[in-house]
Amino acid sequence: MPEKPKGLQAAVARELNNGKAPQKHLKRSLGTKDLREANIRAKPVLAEFDRVIAKAKARLAAAIMPMIKRTSLNDTEIKRMAEYVYAKALAWDERVRFGGRDEMERLEAEHLRLGGTPLGPWAVPYEQWPQRGVPRSVFEDIIAG
Repeated sequence: MPEKPKGLQAAVARELNNGKAPQKHLKRSLGTKDLREANIRAKPVLAEFDRVIAKAKARLAAAIMPMIKRTSLNDTEIKRMAEYVYAKALAWDERVRFGGRDEMERLEAEHLRLGGTPLGPWAVPYEQWPQRGVPRSVFEDIIAG
């Protein structure tokens, strides 16, 4: 059985997500020793192999295509971006206001899990945060700002 091209081997491995760097051959047991039954069972397996290879080729083609750099945005795109940023800001604010101390601890743990450095002391220590909501001093800063 001939080996696949080197780039396609890696793309197939990524498509299968099996932890291998190159995937030289696709192989699957048909679960029978009977030649006639094996020929019948092979058709869907070969079709699945073809789908995996086609997806890998498409992924490779998408990675090779040059990125088109845009120099301007239209009004609709600008409005959508602004709405997205506004929605994310509101969602974060709601998480912190309703989550209180627990949410701040989760945010810091997530930051550390993603490889960040410890954030250092907070302006208001966790122990002084209420179970729900924000400390009075933080709330007053939000209102004033």
